[in-house]
Amino acid sequence: MRIVAVTPYLIPARPGADGWSQGHSVILVRLEAANGLIGWGEAYALEHRQRAIREVILTLGGAVTEMSEASPRRFLDHVARPMESKHPGIDYAAAVSAIEIALWDLAGKAAGLPLHALLGGAVKERIPLYANAWDNPVQPPEAIAARCGAMCREGYRAVKIYPLRQATLAASEAVVRLTREAVGPEVDLMLDFAVETDPRRALQAARLFAPYAPYWIEEPVAGDQIDLLAEFRARTDQRVTTGERQAGLPHYNALLRARAADVLNPDIAGVGGLLRMLEIGAMTQAAGAQLSPHNWNSTTVAFLAMLHVCAVLPNATYAELFYDYLPMGADYATCDYVIKDGFASLPASPGLGVEIDEDALARLGGVSV
Repeated sequence: MRIVAVTPYLIPARPGADGWSQGHSVILVRLEAANGLIGWGEAYALEHRQRAIREVILTLGGAVTEMSEASPRRFLDHVARPMESKHPGIDYAAAVSAIEIALWDLAGKAAGLPLHALLGGAVKERIPLYANAWDNPVQPPEAIAARCGAMCREGYRAVKIYPLRQATLAASEAVVRLTREAVGPEVDLMLDFAVETDPRRALQAARLFAPYAPYWIEEPVAGDQIDLLAEFRARTDQRVTTGERQAGLPHYNALLRARAADVLNPDIAGVGGLLRMLEIGAMTQAAGAQLSPHNWNSTTVAFLAMLHVCAVLPNATYAELFYDYLPMGADYATCDYVIKDGFASLPASPGLGVEIDEDALARLGGVSV
């Protein structure tokens, strides 16, 4: 189909539920087709980089409107990937993701099929979620543990916390210990080190937390420090997760070749789109690793795209949910999924399964930029 308009929207950051954490800004992209259909995409909106991402979206969008027939694969083959080697960073990949996701939304709507049907068919009926307990400002250990316990009482069977954001290792150990006590032994407890800058401290912390049976340790060091990641993994018996801050197949290939990670977690809105995520999923499966997509605070467009991808990949495990941000997404979007007992249902509506209220975007300060 032919695309006649590409419009990016920037929604300002807002506090999450009950002030527990500060949300992030959201970049949505609206594609309008000549037949009147509307498709929506979302970009990984890194703070202080929104304007740069917006410029890339507009540049790529201009090329899309010049195509006589636009589709996700044609966009990637003829517009996005020929320029990829000159723009290897995540800003470019985030802009590509937003447009590619919107093109998939249009393709599903045109076919009258949910996206997972176009991607090869779902191999699972529901997607397990882990609830991210991100706290900003940093909360005391007792409060974090209580928050995680409450989420598990709602049915979540996996939670993620950020222990090294505490002021001392003693406080970090306390938050892990108290959270494990609050959620019980059967819940998978993910620990995100959020790129510890001192590899020795990361190793010390991993050994300190080992008695509490973490499900994984995420980003013990920066994801592009592949040798350090491989060394960390070799010196601990912990499952290592990384990949959210990078883009490009060579990076993920290098991680797998070096045996630097057990789980890759690229972001659906920052890695270059659904087809790129499917390629990474195939790579991880061939290497005996797993995929657990990162999800940068989205509960709407990118979250739905992640559900569709997880549905068709056999080695996709947990999908990430920022529990605190569910009310924010509901302010401007109607989404075709239900969360129950820690699982998300598969969308059945054509396309992604999302309807965006553009009047609500305006009320929230969202502007087409």
